[in-house]
Amino acid sequence: MNKMMLTVPASNEWGLVVRTALGAVGVIANLSMDVIDDLRTAVEEAFELVTHQERLVENVTLTCKMEDDKIHIALEAQRAADAQKCEMKDPEVAQLIIGTLVTEVKLEGDQCGVYTVRMSLPAGA
Repeated sequence: MNKMMLTVPASNEWGLVVRTALGAVGVIANLSMDVIDDLRTAVEEAFELVTHQERLVENVTLTCKMEDDKIHIALEAQRAADAQKCEMKDPEVAQLIIGTLVTEVKLEGDQCGVYTVRMSLPAGA
């Protein structure tokens, strides 16, 4: 596997599709079932984080790629073009949860919320 991309609507029922696709990526990357479960939980938490914010999210794209003996995963929200005034929210709890499940996690966002979660872990873990 070099790179896999999946774009789904930003609604809860599509979170299951993202989790299932990620499970397949884990099998292809030869991860243990425990690591796959942790990874799926981390992505589920990330999906909730990027889809539940003040600014409307239309779609979410999951990107997985193997590089430098690591699996890099990004979950990116495609937000509505409408500009609006938002109140900053603290994503610290979600970052802590995701950080316990993967090796590295980075959140990208603005005053309207987190729109990208990037994470990685060693391949074959």
